[in-house]
Amino acid sequence: MNETLQNNSLTPDDMNSGYDLDVLIASFGKEGLERLARLNIPKIDGVRWIISSQIPDKRYPPVPEQLQRPDILINFSDSEGLALNRNILLEIAEAPLCLIADDDQIFSPEGIRKIIESFNQNPSLSVAAFKYNSLPGKYRDYPFTRISDEPIFEKDYPDYSFPLDRPVRNFYISAIEIAFRLDDIKKHRIRFNERFGIKAEYPCGEDSIFLHDCLNAGMKGKFFPILIATHLGSSTGSRKVGDPGILRAQGVLIPLLYPASGFPRVILKAWRSSRSSEASFFFCLRHTMLGWIDFHIHKSELFPHE
Repeated sequence: MNETLQNNSLTPDDMNSGYDLDVLIASFGKEGLERLARLNIPKIDGVRWIISSQIPDKRYPPVPEQLQRPDILINFSDSEGLALNRNILLEIAEAPLCLIADDDQIFSPEGIRKIIESFNQNPSLSVAAFKYNSLPGKYRDYPFTRISDEPIFEKDYPDYSFPLDRPVRNFYISAIEIAFRLDDIKKHRIRFNERFGIKAEYPCGEDSIFLHDCLNAGMKGKFFPILIATHLGSSTGSRKVGDPGILRAQGVLIPLLYPASGFPRVILKAWRSSRSSEASFFFCLRHTMLGWIDFHIHKSELFPHE
């Protein structure tokens, strides 16, 4: 893996000069950098934007002019895999607080500031979850000169806070909702499971495992009904409900996250997936059950720290 840090304005001393929050943006390909350049990343006091750009063929593109700023740090890597890229970002991060992000988000300056405020007001808090809304998929590579559609919420978020170890019914987490104290993550050696996520054996679920590991380590977590970003398009799991790889990954995750009620949840997940896609119930059940079997046969390999 070949990595280079690029920032036309920062010296090593500047990089440690009082940032409160690092936004950790996982990006892939030249198009990811070009998309970020169009997003008009906001300048926010105390906030640094770290972009890890995966370019597997090593043809590293020039940094777009819009990203050549003192508060933006860019890392190039010839690696592949979203979870691996997020782990690269964890290694680079230095600010006390971090937010997980992707290269297809429009960030809310007010929401970003409220992340910092939420941690300041809750000193015992190690990890927090927030909320995002989404624009239709056609806007993923839109030039952003004009967007006519209103963002919609993919999730039915509650309008109140709650502890993440006692979530509300049907609540599930996405990586781009998660912020954390970096020292606590490093203390407990929390990393993203590289067997899961885009470009991995199981193409989703790295975010759920990350949060699971945080809570299992005894870290205190809380959800805040604060909008922090607009996502361009639906999440991977929402777009590919009937995809065999997604179903199999979910079949692995269910017994990990719900050991006491895993089997009936597998059947329920298959039924819901068939209702939300063109796939039949038996197709969804088959691939979800394959994940269930994977978990029970290969648990020690998939989750060596459990």
